Amino acid sequence: MKKKIEIGVLYGVAVSMLVYFIFLIVKVGANMTFHYIWLCGSLFFFAIALTLTFSKKGFSWLPKPVLYGMEIIILCGCILFVAVEAMIIGYSRREPEKEPDYLIVLGAQVRKTTPSLVLQYRIDKAAEYMLKHPDVIAIVSGGQGADEGISEALAMQDGLIAKGIEKERILMEDQSTSTKENLEFSKQYIDVEQNQVLVVTTDFHVLRAVGIAKKAGYQKVEGLAAKSVWYLIPSNYVREFMAVVKDKIVGNM
Repeated sequence: MKKKIEIGVLYGVAVSMLVYFIFLIVKVGANMTFHYIWLCGSLFFFAIALTLTFSKKGFSWLPKPVLYGMEIIILCGCILFVAVEAMIIGYSRREPEKEPDYLIVLGAQVRKTTPSLVLQYRIDKAAEYMLKHPDVIAIVSGGQGADEGISEALAMQDGLIAKGIEKERILMEDQSTSTKENLEFSKQYIDVEQNQVLVVTTDFHVLRAVGIAKKAGYQKVEGLAAKSVWYLIPSNYVREFMAVVKDKIVGNM
């Protein structure tokens, strides 16, 4: 009975991943390579489930040290994943404690000249905050990708102005191509030792953005979370786990 339940769970996970992958391809498009991790995961769990279904021995033919090693690796990976995700979620729910001198609004994809939904949510959050705090200056940070009609910084500036923010309160940094560059290049406008800074980005990204900022020398920095696009939440949080681990290993945060 226990084995049947385990096999049923494996099939359920495999089917769920496959359905989500198909949904992402239809909804977002096939050009986002990270989406294919869901297809790979689906095939992996299908392979395990089929092996347990049709093989009497299952994986018991493997030497015990190998099985124990695999179990330890999987257990450690699960613990690490849960710990990092807990920190990501924790940071996304923090409210700023101090009044900032500057907001740094991090860029995201622009579709021709229109902000993607991810970027629009960041613009909305920054505008909401700036309307309540009229002395805060925004730095919109993001360059122009090969498939973008304008820079992300310009799209954000236009979006903030449309929300009622005066152009004089917006500084543009339009050369960066990554979170690290966003924060490095924005330093031209900021005294990173004295100015209080609030980084505006999507909720799942706050932990890493603040960590990178601190590594870049920002002494007084907090994060402000914009909401996620609901159907991208699983993909974004899995990808962000990998990005946090990678940036920690290479010394970016």
